[in-house]
Amino acid sequence: MIMKTLAILCNMALFAFTALVLAVDGPPAGAPFVVLMLLALLVPLCSSIVLMRSSGGAIARMAMVIGSLALLVLAAWAIAGRFPRLQEKGTVAYALLLVLTPLLGLVALLKAKRGAARP
Repeated sequence: MIMKTLAILCNMALFAFTALVLAVDGPPAGAPFVVLMLLALLVPLCSSIVLMRSSGGAIARMAMVIGSLALLVLAAWAIAGRFPRLQEKGTVAYALLLVLTPLLGLVALLKAKRGAARP
């Protein structure tokens, strides 16, 4: 229950932070960054919905696991490419949130899957 709550809180924080970045800086340039921004908006929102629903189906959980993995890979790629230039305020916090949220979401989703299989 604690992991699920923590994952939902991180998901909502990432969604809000990403929406704020999008509102302040505008849309990103380049296809990979557009996909990263879309994933950073959609995965936390949908993952929170799946985690909040007690009757979340296996297909929805699996889709969110795949989405979280894709978000994690793209986030790691973006952070590695921009590592020397992380000077703006809030960039390090956003980068940590961008990596931590999919990891917590994966753990919570996989834990919920295991708990659903028990009678």
